[in-house]
Amino acid sequence: MSEKYVTCKIEENIAVVTLDKPPVNALDSVVTQELISTFDDLKYNSNVRAVVLTAKGKAFVAGAEIKNFPSLNRETGESFALGVTEMHRKIEEFDWPVIAAINGYTFGGGCELAMACDIRIASSKALFGLPEVTLGIIPGAGGTQRLPRLIPTGKAKMMVFSGEAIDAKEAERIGLVDKVVEPGQELTESKNLALKILKNGPVAVRFAKKAINRGVQMSLSDALMMEATLFGELFETEDTTEGVTAFLEKRKPNFKGK
Repeated sequence: MSEKYVTCKIEENIAVVTLDKPPVNALDSVVTQELISTFDDLKYNSNVRAVVLTAKGKAFVAGAEIKNFPSLNRETGESFALGVTEMHRKIEEFDWPVIAAINGYTFGGGCELAMACDIRIASSKALFGLPEVTLGIIPGAGGTQRLPRLIPTGKAKMMVFSGEAIDAKEAERIGLVDKVVEPGQELTESKNLALKILKNGPVAVRFAKKAINRGVQMSLSDALMMEATLFGELFETEDTTEGVTAFLEKRKPNFKGK
């Protein structure tokens, strides 16, 4: 698939995926399919152990391509929402950590896209919102579901019901954003975090992501059992043997992802 709006560059085992659809990186079926294709390709790239998702311009993603909405009906509206949801699932279930480096406006589908990532690092100039109700619709690709799983339910309802935007500091305060940095530093900060993650046991990082993502959808007792199972499985890997041995020998581990 020839990518038009999405580019990917691999640097030091980090895939930097960049959206570039002027003027505001609005989501449509083309961008959605390009992101799906990109993450499908990265899944089988053995050189990749972390992804940074970012965008060019004044917006991360300022929402869906609203000019396409008048043509939607019940069936096509649902189909569009499910297509975007599938793209989010590719990101959420990607083996390695996905960090959103958020540079600007993050509204509607952009906010939903950011929430599908594992970690969000934002410029202090970024703004966040789910303004769908101002158009007479609701967030249809995870906004009403992921947001109350990230922040207090009342805060989520306030954002969704009012449609009003919040700044990066408020987003950080309520837990929608994990770190706020000076404008222009969000990509560098995200790469630096990815490099820290790369120093750790690759299999352990993959298992940790799986444990957290699956666990929050289970009862605590089931989640604890799953965690213990994954913990036990790691003792059959070369990485765990190397990590423990290196610690006891007081040296840096040489992980191989096996």
